[in-house]
Amino acid sequence: MKNLRLTLFIALTGALIMSVSMRAGQTPKPEEKRPLVIQIGTGDRVPIRVIGDRYPSFNGIAMDIESDEVVVTDENRTSIRTYGSQFQGTDRVMEPRREIRGPDVGRMCSVAISPEFQEMYAVNKDTGDNMVVFPLSADGDATPSRELTVDHGAWGVSLDRKNNELFITTQHNNKLAVFSRLAKGDDYELRHIQGPKTGLASPQGVYVDSENDEVFVANHGHWRYTEPGDGWAVRGRRGEKPPGLTGLAPPLTASTGRFLPASITVYARTASGDAAPSRTIQGPRTRLNWPAGLYLDTVSGQLAVANSGDNTILFFDRKAGGDVAPVRSIKGPATGLANPLSLFIDTKRNEIWVTNYEDHSATVYPRTAEGNVAPIRAIRSAPKGSPAGALGGTSSLAYDPKRKEILVPN
Repeated sequence: MKNLRLTLFIALTGALIMSVSMRAGQTPKPEEKRPLVIQIGTGDRVPIRVIGDRYPSFNGIAMDIESDEVVVTDENRTSIRTYGSQFQGTDRVMEPRREIRGPDVGRMCSVAISPEFQEMYAVNKDTGDNMVVFPLSADGDATPSRELTVDHGAWGVSLDRKNNELFITTQHNNKLAVFSRLAKGDDYELRHIQGPKTGLASPQGVYVDSENDEVFVANHGHWRYTEPGDGWAVRGRRGEKPPGLTGLAPPLTASTGRFLPASITVYARTASGDAAPSRTIQGPRTRLNWPAGLYLDTVSGQLAVANSGDNTILFFDRKAGGDVAPVRSIKGPATGLANPLSLFIDTKRNEIWVTNYEDHSATVYPRTAEGNVAPIRAIRSAPKGSPAGALGGTSSLAYDPKRKEILVPN
């Protein structure tokens, strides 16, 4: 193995500056307050201990109904896994049929598939700012068929199979972008919905209803003022204006922001720019609490919502709007729901699939299930009851010597 060099960058502020200067017998000067590089050691070093979740945690889910195969994204161990959809109910750990891993697979949070073109589309939300496309048969350290640059903080993806378009949400700049299914590299979106009238507020899951020409978006409620085109400089072509933009657009418009109630916003499929939603599901009666994945049951005409904040699946009439109560819900200790993030409805077998991020599982229920109902069966990537790691999105850490604690923002 190559030698590893561990360096520690410490800001010389406060007492640390004084201690370093006193040892040198000098008084620190303002211009000397600069980072100090300390070489800890060289060579192959084994950590004293490791803090982390060693099991895959499922986030996005999609299904090829005809081939009986489920595709899930594993954000924790950075992989994409496929499983057979038909098996006996079990609590044992299941091995995947295939597992795509390697440098081209990051923290994939959502996935969509095209059985017609035998492709899967997975969005890397924070670490890669990209969407990768793999063949449905991909396995191991596979090379993507193509890769598309997306905004930093992209989360949800939905494929409009009828019109060959991909809809991708971005949390940080409150945006819904629409790309050609064949988009790659630094290709720009065909259109996007973004601006103060849109009601987008940290958008997560997205579902395209191509039969009724509508788009549903789940919003956590973290709102900041945006203008159409806001944030384009965080994409691959830094400094180059996308077509149609005039003036100078900063990466993110300055704003104090505010928190709005969680919502489901609905738009015309071809809407663009600062388009207001045609209707919005929002208010205390809705019970929306950090809504994530969305999926429309084309048989019942109900929109299913993975309500991650209170471990429920909510169902609304497709045409619902305003402060309206769900028509039914799946909720309770028997359900096994634990931070549900994505879902898929198999209308051929009348089943609902749900990923549970905090339980290392994907659980299955009857399509018409309601109340405190146990899953029919489950895919588990860890022994039942294994605690989920809490180190999602870690980007820095600090040590408190007084309390002897490690502080980690997630």
